Amino acid sequence: MTIRPTRHHLAEAFDRCRHTLLRWARRPVDIRVFHNLHDRALLVGYQGQPVAEVLTYREPPSARSRDLDLVESAFQLCNVGDDPAFGKPDPRAVRYRHRGNRSLSIGDVVAVDGRFHACQRIGWRRIPEPRQLNERRHGTTPLHRDQRPVPGTDPRSTDTRH
Repeated sequence: MTIRPTRHHLAEAFDRCRHTLLRWARRPVDIRVFHNLHDRALLVGYQGQPVAEVLTYREPPSARSRDLDLVESAFQLCNVGDDPAFGKPDPRAVRYRHRGNRSLSIGDVVAVDGRFHACQRIGWRRIPEPRQLNERRHGTTPLHRDQRPVPGTDPRSTDTRH
């Protein structure tokens, strides 16, 4: 005996899926930026080396887009986001630089809601979660637990600590 769903059952199932998708689309996106700690990462790229988390922030729901767009946005934020020559400086980028952090480069990693992407010579490559260390190096100042933002805070607020 086979059970055939009625049009009513299909409509209910579609409404549940649509509601779930809309709720997901309105949720903020967590972005985490990591510096590769290997001294030759710029030459060899990411090859499983340990990383240090240097920046974390939330993108508002209206900014939700493909992972690649969000990763590119984080790359731009960490490379030119503090430079007035490229427009109004982003407070997150200014704090990132004031903590002594360098620009993002080949081998560094950006996570979008727990999906990790390594910077390549051209583009990005999806990777498994890297091993993390909390080590300070020249140009890398890792976040301390007290510097991570409180969930639900506005990422563009000047009093949010990053």
